[in-house]
Amino acid sequence: MKILARAEWRASADDPAPDVSWIPPMERRRLTQLERAALSVAGRVYPEGEQVPVVFASRWGEIGTTLKLMRQMHDEGEMSPAGFSNSVHNAAPGAFSLITKNRAPYTAIAAGAASREAGLLEASTYPGKVVFVYAEESTPEFYREHFGDVETLRAEAMLIENN
Repeated sequence: MKILARAEWRASADDPAPDVSWIPPMERRRLTQLERAALSVAGRVYPEGEQVPVVFASRWGEIGTTLKLMRQMHDEGEMSPAGFSNSVHNAAPGAFSLITKNRAPYTAIAAGAASREAGLLEASTYPGKVVFVYAEESTPEFYREHFGDVETLRAEAMLIENN
């Protein structure tokens, strides 16, 4: 496994929002925070014009969107279909594939605390080039007392070449 390119981003006071200016405005406005973070780094390593498999890994995925939907279901007895489509674990790699017109396969991995490592292991199984993305959303306040490790919105991506 050889790393050809690497990018990372973490929310901070100096850099509170990931750069997704390369994404057309109509698609950009629909993106969740996690998708914005993941796509900001994936776009920096993706070999434009190539069809490259993508492996996306995240411990919790769209945990903020999921919590919002659960509250909506509890309070209103129903949930937003559009919100639901953004809550699935493969929302970020699906959006990336559509935006880049990348028809190569993608995989979404969730393996708890070992999600990054499991994603890298999955990425190592593809021949040739593969884009690996690891992203975590900030832990919602509702869950913080129950989680041993509180996350900050962050993402990293690598363009990997396997021989």
